[in-house]
Amino acid sequence: MNKCILMAQVSKGRADSVEMKHMRFSPTRSTVLLAALAFMLLCLPSLSSVPTGVGQMGGGGCICHGGDSEQVAVSIVGLPSSFESNTSYNLSISIVSSISENDDGHQGGFRLSVQGNGTIAFENSTATQELDDGWTHEIDGTYQRGWNFTWTSSNDSIEPVEFIVHGNAVNGNNMSSGDAWNSFGRTIAHVDNPIEVEQPVFDREIGLLDWLVFTLGLSTLAFCLVRAVR
Repeated sequence: MNKCILMAQVSKGRADSVEMKHMRFSPTRSTVLLAALAFMLLCLPSLSSVPTGVGQMGGGGCICHGGDSEQVAVSIVGLPSSFESNTSYNLSISIVSSISENDDGHQGGFRLSVQGNGTIAFENSTATQELDDGWTHEIDGTYQRGWNFTWTSSNDSIEPVEFIVHGNAVNGNNMSSGDAWNSFGRTIAHVDNPIEVEQPVFDREIGLLDWLVFTLGLSTLAFCLVRAVR
């Protein structure tokens, strides 16, 4: 009798083990759907702007606002053709666009990076901030399309300095729809080192690796959805 009970317990233990394995490796429908939704959110562009500023994620442009557009002209006003050591230059980031400005809403934003020497000081410190080795807007700085700053060159370098700024013009609807952006870049040489400098080039073409990642992502999403509905 005890032997029969023991065998029954062993059989039940094996059955429970198989059931546990099945539960472990067979996610529920809700789990798969949540995973698919998370994947979609990671892959798709954000539906809202970033009024608090853009860090390294904006190094390639204002991707949350669609592709770059001829509707927007971005420039740094006041850059000299060449610069001198230990000299301050009053500059301005300017965004000009056919997208109408909403006086009561957000109007634009930017991401500035300077590769080389010198220091940057913005005129309105409450509207701008330094973030991830660059400069960008604060919330208070999104109600405009121009930002003034001073660049002071260093006293111990004659190497060229590269300025790159990505700027976007927004319509104030708190969504990415209807917004547009563009980029501006320029490299300037020192007066005592008048070499021909290579100017920044913005490559917007989608490469083979990008297409492979995109295709793999869509395939994974489709697989998750098919598993979810079964």
